[in-house]
Amino acid sequence: MNGKFMKLAFEKATEELALHVDELNALNVFPVPDGDTGSNMLATMREGCKYLEQLTKTDLKSVMDAIKNGTLMGARGNSGVILSQIFRGFAIYCEKKKTLEPHDILDMIKEAKNVAYKAVMKPVEGTILTVLRRIVERSEEAASFQDFPEVFGWIVQVAEQAVRETPKLLPVLREANVVDAGAKGLLYIFKGFHAASLGEQANLELVATKSGEVTVELPIEELTFQYCTEVMIKRENSFSDTEVERFRSFLESVGDSAVVVHDSAVLKTHVHTNNPGVVIEEALKYGELLKVKIDNMKLQHEHIVQENEPRRKYGFVAVSPGQGITTVLRNLGVDQIVRGGQTMNPSTADLKIAIERVNADVVFVFPNNPNIHMAARQAAEQINGKKVILIPTNTVQECISAMMAFDPNESEDVLTNKFNEAAKYIIALSITRAVMDAKHNGTKIKKGEYMILKGKSLIAHGQSLKQALHRALLSLDLRNREVVTIFKGQEATDEEVAILESVFKNVMDNPQIDIHEGGQPHYPYLLMIE
Repeated sequence: MNGKFMKLAFEKATEELALHVDELNALNVFPVPDGDTGSNMLATMREGCKYLEQLTKTDLKSVMDAIKNGTLMGARGNSGVILSQIFRGFAIYCEKKKTLEPHDILDMIKEAKNVAYKAVMKPVEGTILTVLRRIVERSEEAASFQDFPEVFGWIVQVAEQAVRETPKLLPVLREANVVDAGAKGLLYIFKGFHAASLGEQANLELVATKSGEVTVELPIEELTFQYCTEVMIKRENSFSDTEVERFRSFLESVGDSAVVVHDSAVLKTHVHTNNPGVVIEEALKYGELLKVKIDNMKLQHEHIVQENEPRRKYGFVAVSPGQGITTVLRNLGVDQIVRGGQTMNPSTADLKIAIERVNADVVFVFPNNPNIHMAARQAAEQINGKKVILIPTNTVQECISAMMAFDPNESEDVLTNKFNEAAKYIIALSITRAVMDAKHNGTKIKKGEYMILKGKSLIAHGQSLKQALHRALLSLDLRNREVVTIFKGQEATDEEVAILESVFKNVMDNPQIDIHEGGQPHYPYLLMIE
């Protein structure tokens, strides 16, 4: 097995993952509309393929280095970062080898397992890590195998068993009646390697990066397209996959950062363009418009660092899920915004570029989502010439609270403590609707119910927004809490905002309620109680 084969095998593994990405995204322990493990792993693999396409040499070391570097910079979400570490382990093993024998595959996986476990601060069993561990523990069974299809076939068999075991090791999976998405994603990657060892070729159309999947926006000094345009289309009958792809292609022809989310008879679309009117006209051909939102991005990028701006002591990078929240963060002094959040985790490269753009000695990074922490840490490790401090915020509300505590006269150590304390002080809630029937903590959740989450914990749910929020607030300690900020998402309504206000006024004593356009998807309301 040489470098040329490893390139083909990696591409075949990427194709296998692409064919099952929707299945992996659906393996969600919460019935919330934000399953993205499959998308994150696929984006990570596709960046590796992109690096492979640029190679001029196909020796083993060059190929494995391209895979290592591509997956490192393309890693999205915790699953993507762990996956990049697996391929880093593969590359480390192959560093001084020109070819591989069948037994080398087992040793490669052993090295990958060691690297991946070290990369995770608190390794959890019942995940992608367990698949690696099971293969290593049983590797003696395959030590005498003489050909690659036999070795990869055995690896697939052991991986399948390990995936089936994940609910036994992780109670939250068992209750949700699903296997771990990351573990199953790795199984599909191994299936791709097995198929390549049998001589199967990859479908390069499925392997190639599709611009329509890019969901991260980095602010740039010179905007090619001025207007952020979002249109929601509805009709009586469902949209076909052909229609979805046709509309996506149209958006890509009139702008960039095109995103199309298909939900039965509703089509949610996003594009950056210089002609929003053309987008609206095309949308009308498909159905009636539920919602239209157009933002002038030139106005929102006026705070971008100019080339001649003097170097400062402190700078800030934050991840934002919506344009309205981006405006709030910029007003608080954040220098560089990376677009991201649930279902659109930014890559290591996105975060690295943002950090590099900040003209400061010390850069504080706020990931604002637990699934972005590892990519942010990985990006920080790639930076030279400035100190990067990661503030491990789990919500954008925590970041807003931290930025309000900024004092430029404080030392970096004092600021770090202040930011962490401010992030912990506020109560951050998010509200969404269940996308399926589910069971959680012994209670049944029905599709369509309102769900109130505090961080990653579900604290209340119910058919009525008023009832669910009332239950949630009664479970919290609201003593000395006076200010409530409501960030309205893309699916917010004035009627529901009025309900939120009435519940807060009923539970709290004369609260000050501030309402802002957040623009975030999936979660109609983000709440901040201080």
